[in-house]
Amino acid sequence: MYALDQQAAREADQIGSYLNESGKYKGRLLRAEKLLSKQKGTHGVGFTFEAEDKRTTRFDVWTINGKGEHLPGYKFINALLACMKVRQVTEGRAKVDRYNWDTKQTEQVDATVFPELMNKPVGLVLRNTEYEKMRDGMLTGETGWRLEPVLPFDAEHEFTSSEILDRKTKPEKLGAVLATLADRPLKKRAVAATADHSAAQPRSGGSGFEDMDDDSIPF
Repeated sequence: MYALDQQAAREADQIGSYLNESGKYKGRLLRAEKLLSKQKGTHGVGFTFEAEDKRTTRFDVWTINGKGEHLPGYKFINALLACMKVRQVTEGRAKVDRYNWDTKQTEQVDATVFPELMNKPVGLVLRNTEYEKMRDGMLTGETGWRLEPVLPFDAEHEFTSSEILDRKTKPEKLGAVLATLADRPLKKRAVAATADHSAAQPRSGGSGFEDMDDDSIPF
């Protein structure tokens, strides 16, 4: 009745392929894609993060709205730069995975990316957050859960961005953040919604990076 199925045996002790729990993760960014919302001209970055155990998650960080005003995600991106010791990013082209709602399949497409943020060690604190599902700009009436970024940190020594910039010798802030980390259920439903998802910003701590002059940056 049974004979050794090597593939089934390999899969038996494998965890799911997607991250789904709030917590601290170390890994790398497989994708750092330049985003621009069609309706309001909001700028952002689309990320695919792969943890050390090879599980992945995707999230978008919206940074600057169509009026040129900084959104909360702007501070997260600057904190990420500090934690990865990157002073400036450039644009490049690469193949990225994108879900096609018409074919119901994931396809590889050409996209503008920020190469300096990709395939380098980085740490992320992620929070499981409930959200209202949308399709074609309309609420579907369903809710789901997704991981959203709370805080980046240096994967090697676990310093946060401000600790790096302040040349701290002992990491302390990450532990304090993790001590209060909890899933975020949906408190109330939106009264209106549009297809421009830039309104849903991941909230993240400030890095202080944008206020530093070049001579004070320790990398």
